[in-house]
Amino acid sequence: MLFRTVNDKIIKLFNKRLTLLFFIFIGFIFFIIIRLFFLQIIYYDKYKTLSDNNRIRIVRIFASRGMIMDRKGVVFVKNAPSYNLTLLKEDVKDLKGTIEKLSSVLNINIDSVQKRLKNSYPYVPIAIKRGLSFEEMSYFMEHSQDFPGVKIELETSRKYEDGEAISHLVGYLGEVNLDEIEKYGIYFPGDLIGKTGLEKYYEAVLRGKNGLKYVEVDSLGQAVNITNVKEPVPGNNIALTIDFNMQKYAKELFAGKKGAVVILKIDGNEVITLFSAPTFNLNDFVPYISEDKWKQLHNDDKPLINRATEAAYPPGSVFKVLMATAALNEKVITPNTTFNCNGEFSYGNLTYRCWNKDGHGAVNLKKSIAESCDVYYYNVGLKLGIDNIVKYAKGLGLGSKTGIDLPTESGGNFPDRDWKKRVFKQSWYPGETIITSIGQGYMTTTPLQLAVMLSGVFNGGKLYKPRLLDKIITTKEVFKINSELINDMHIPKEVVSTVLDAVVETVMGERGTAYRAKVDGVLVGGKTGTAQVVGLKKTENMNQDQIPEKYRDHSWFGGVFPADNPQYVIVVFVEHGGAGSSGATPIAGALINKMVQLGYVSGR
Repeated sequence: MLFRTVNDKIIKLFNKRLTLLFFIFIGFIFFIIIRLFFLQIIYYDKYKTLSDNNRIRIVRIFASRGMIMDRKGVVFVKNAPSYNLTLLKEDVKDLKGTIEKLSSVLNINIDSVQKRLKNSYPYVPIAIKRGLSFEEMSYFMEHSQDFPGVKIELETSRKYEDGEAISHLVGYLGEVNLDEIEKYGIYFPGDLIGKTGLEKYYEAVLRGKNGLKYVEVDSLGQAVNITNVKEPVPGNNIALTIDFNMQKYAKELFAGKKGAVVILKIDGNEVITLFSAPTFNLNDFVPYISEDKWKQLHNDDKPLINRATEAAYPPGSVFKVLMATAALNEKVITPNTTFNCNGEFSYGNLTYRCWNKDGHGAVNLKKSIAESCDVYYYNVGLKLGIDNIVKYAKGLGLGSKTGIDLPTESGGNFPDRDWKKRVFKQSWYPGETIITSIGQGYMTTTPLQLAVMLSGVFNGGKLYKPRLLDKIITTKEVFKINSELINDMHIPKEVVSTVLDAVVETVMGERGTAYRAKVDGVLVGGKTGTAQVVGLKKTENMNQDQIPEKYRDHSWFGGVFPADNPQYVIVVFVEHGGAGSSGATPIAGALINKMVQLGYVSGR
């Protein structure tokens, strides 16, 4: 009896332990099932990706960027192979040590590499150095086992024919920043993107679409097999309206000078030449610009500014061409209307001087343009009134951006009554109309705006949006770009003809201020302009050579050719170049002569 009692206790204890063990086993099985459920169902995509990344790597194949050519098919922006050193941090066990070794071999900045790693994406290689030399490539190919996760990748980089002649026009490439990555959603850290010029404006057209390569790798991250390839789609080529030879010639003429050149085709405002000086070399940005060279570009001459489109100045007497056109069209004068110039003009208690202290005597329209008489236009301005002046100025594009296909542009300023009240809280005064009439005062314009205005005068009042793009050339077809008409002032032929006669007299006449723009065999019309930088009293007793450069007047020339059948307008601006007749005009004559040599204009 006692034995049975003891045996029953042992059996009960055993059953309890067995039951406990059973539930522990069931719990363990349940935990395994739940774990497998989460691993294979809930977190399947995550762990499959991690597994694939340990075995299969997706490598981008960089698309080549579209080339850029001029209107005659001359390719001046090409592509060249570039070998880059990249690092995939997931394959690197000793990241700090690897970076230090790379720094010692390549002489690169450790902080910049760490910053790139911080902003990098998982399993996306970052560029450590672009444009490896042959010696550097040889070293890393020989020591690949010492640098796990470090690879040499092929990419294309830009190659520029005369990178100085087209620097402001084309612009440069640079690595994307975080804002650009977030904005576009298609770039990774280290990718290149257009930062300025046409490279930026037509980024979507030029960039192409990267391909993909699925690569099987071993435990060291070394490729052992390629399982699939998706080929890249190259970027589209673009043909511009620009003539590359004219760009190079403008660069030669502006050696040592600051300023800009704009040449437009009157019918549609195709841009033949758009040059700014001083310039910089785009090849300095390939594969990337050094810190020292970047600092050199931020000097007092401001070479990064496109003076043709981004810098605005008083237009001086070139504006008189618009004044003459408006006055004739509004019938406040005729070609024979005469005003007497004795060297000054009095209005109220103020006196406004003409550039010619001795005066021009009796002046009609043709003489007023040819000899650039200020007193004539003081009278014309008061007859027209500021409202009419504003109507023609703004109707022909002054005071607002032209809309040219570049990412940045200055709108300049053309003052009117509302502007004066908004800025100065004052009414408009007649004296301000007088000053505006000769292209001075509050008015500022870019060389491009002034060229667009002249184009509008000589094509009968049509305001076209200027354009640089002529064609987009894909692998399948060519898309031709047409000009866009923005406004039409409907200027009659007889008005245009009268103004043409006057600007021809400026170049071809015996007393014309633009005689240095004469070109054999071609009838050229033009108007000089001298825009004051400081008041006359500061420099009136100095010879031109004695005036410090920063106080010298800006020099303008605006012209049309051939004047007997207007096809092109030209604007030349020389910053602190002195009088328009001596600073800008000879450059304009040389450029027009070059256009003749290149076959744009037939001689008479």
